[in-house]
Amino acid sequence: MKRLTLLILGTVLAISNIQAQPNTNQGQYFLDDSQFHQARSFFLSRIKSTPGDVRANCSLGDTYLYLQQPDSAKIAYQNALASDPKSPFPLIGLGKIALWNGDKTAELEYFEKARKMDKKNPEVYCTIAKGCFDHAKKDTATGNRFLTQGIELNSKYAPFHIVAGDYELIRHRYGPASNAYDRAIYFDPAYALAYRKLGVIHTLARANRDAVNALAKSIELNTDQILVYKNLGDLYYLIGKYPEAEKNYRIYISRAEVSAEDKERLAIILFFNKNYDESVKLLEEVMKLSKNESVLLRVRGYIAYETQKYAEGVSYLDKFFKIHDPEKNIPSDYVYYGRLLQKVGKDTMAISSFNKALALDSTKTELYDELSKLYIANKMHNHAVRIYLKMMANGADKLATTFLIGKEYYFQAEVYHSQYDSLMNLQKISKVPFADSLAVNALKRAYYQKADSSFAVVTTLNDKYAGGFIWRGRMNSFLDPEAEGTLAKESYEKALAIYEAGDVVKNRRSIIECCRFLASYYYLNSEKNVKTDKEKAATLKNSSVEYFRKILLIDPADAQGLEVFKKLKIALPKAQ
Repeated sequence: MKRLTLLILGTVLAISNIQAQPNTNQGQYFLDDSQFHQARSFFLSRIKSTPGDVRANCSLGDTYLYLQQPDSAKIAYQNALASDPKSPFPLIGLGKIALWNGDKTAELEYFEKARKMDKKNPEVYCTIAKGCFDHAKKDTATGNRFLTQGIELNSKYAPFHIVAGDYELIRHRYGPASNAYDRAIYFDPAYALAYRKLGVIHTLARANRDAVNALAKSIELNTDQILVYKNLGDLYYLIGKYPEAEKNYRIYISRAEVSAEDKERLAIILFFNKNYDESVKLLEEVMKLSKNESVLLRVRGYIAYETQKYAEGVSYLDKFFKIHDPEKNIPSDYVYYGRLLQKVGKDTMAISSFNKALALDSTKTELYDELSKLYIANKMHNHAVRIYLKMMANGADKLATTFLIGKEYYFQAEVYHSQYDSLMNLQKISKVPFADSLAVNALKRAYYQKADSSFAVVTTLNDKYAGGFIWRGRMNSFLDPEAEGTLAKESYEKALAIYEAGDVVKNRRSIIECCRFLASYYYLNSEKNVKTDKEKAATLKNSSVEYFRKILLIDPADAQGLEVFKKLKIALPKAQ
C-alpha cells in the first residue's frame, strides 16, 4: 500500500494545467502528464522556430526543474527574461531557482517583483504557488501565502483550487484535497485535469466507482491525455478487472515515456489475463532496462502456480524475496507465495505469507477463507475465529459466520479435552502434577462455554435453524454431563421439533442424535429418582423408552435401543 500511495501521490502532484485551453500547447499537456522528456523536446522545437517565445522558455525551465537540472532551467528562465523584461513569469522562474539553491531572500525578492508587475493577474499567484509546491525543493509556507492572496483576488479561478488540492495532498489531507478538486470542477466543468486528480484521490480512498467515473469523465473531456490511462489501468488492476486494466495500460504505454516499472505492471496485468508468453517476453525487456532479475522471478513464480508447477514456483519466489527490495513487494507476491507453500505442505509458512499480504492490503478478503482453512487444518482454532470475526466485519453473513465461530470454539475445546485425557493418564503414573490437569480442564470448559454462547446467538438470529439448537445441546451436554440442568434437554427438544417438521429422511442422523440424548437424559434422571420418588422415576423411564422407540423406528438395528428394550423386556416397535 505504501508503494501504491507514493506512486499515486507523484501522479497527483504532476504540474496542473494553468487554464483549460484548446489543444494548442501540447508541451503543457506533456507537463501535466509527467512526460518531461517529451515536453523538453516540444519546447526546444518551439524555441528553435520562435526563439523569443517567453512562455516556451519558461515552460522549458520548468521542464528542466522536473528533470532536476537546475542549471539548464536557469538558462531557460534567463533567456525568457532577456526576451521580455516586463513579463513576470521569467522572474517567477528565477525565484524557483533561488528556492532550489536555498536562497530564501532572493526567492522572495523574485516572487514579490513578479507579483507587483501584474498584481491583478491570478495566473501569476498560481504559478508562484505551484512553483513552491511542485518541484523537488519546496517552500510550502511561501506557496500557501501566495495561494491565499490569489484566492482572495479571484476565488473563481479554477487552477487555484487544483494547486490548493495539491498542497493538501502534500500534507496527506485527502479529504480537503478532494474538496479542492471538486471546487475546481465547479468553477470549470470542462477541466479534464481536475477530474483526473479527483479520480486518483478516489482511488486512494477505495471509492472505486467514483474513481472510475471521474477518470472516465477526464478522458471524455480530453482523449489526448496520457497519464489518465495509467491511472485508470492502475485502478482496474487494484479492483481485479484485468482486461480493462490491460486496455488502458496499452493506451498509456503507446503514448508515454515508458519506465521499467510501467512495463512490469503491464506484464503482471498480462499474467492475470493468462497471457503468460507475452508477460514473460515483456519482463525480459524489463530486465534489459533495469538488470533486475527479481521482476522476472516474480511473474515466473506466479505462472508456476497457475500451471501447477508448485515446487518450481516456490523456488522462483524464494529467490525473488532474497533479491527484491522489500519496500517494493506487492500483496500478490505474498498471496502467490502462500498458495505455493500450501501446495507443497508448508502450511505454517503459508499462513505467515497470507498475513503479510493482508498487512499490505486489508481489502483482500478472499484470503480470509484460505487462511481460516489453513488454521483449521493445523488445529489453530483460535486463529480461525479471529479470521471469521474479520470476515464478519467485512460483511460476511452474520448467522453463517457466527455458526462457524461456534464450531471453532468447540474444536478448540476438544483440543484441551484431548490434552486433559492425556494428563489424566500421566497422573495415574505420577508423571505430572494434578494442577496441570485442572488448568487444562478449565480451558476446556471455557471454550465449550464460548461455543455455547456463539450457538445461542445463532438461535437468536434464526429460531427456525435446527443446527443452532443441536449444537447448543451438544455444548451443554459436555458442560453438564450429569444432566443437573435443563439447557441441553431444551436445546435438543427444539432441534428435534424442527427436524421432525422437515425432511425426516434427510434429517435421519440428527433426529437419532436428539432422541438418543433425550432418552439418556430421562433414563439418567429416572435412576436418580428411583429411591426417592418411584412414581416420578417411572414416568421419566417411560419418556426414555419412548425416545428409544423413536430411534428403533428409524434404525431397527440401533444397538443401544435394542439393549434397553431387551433389558426392560419390552416388545420391539414395529415399523410403520
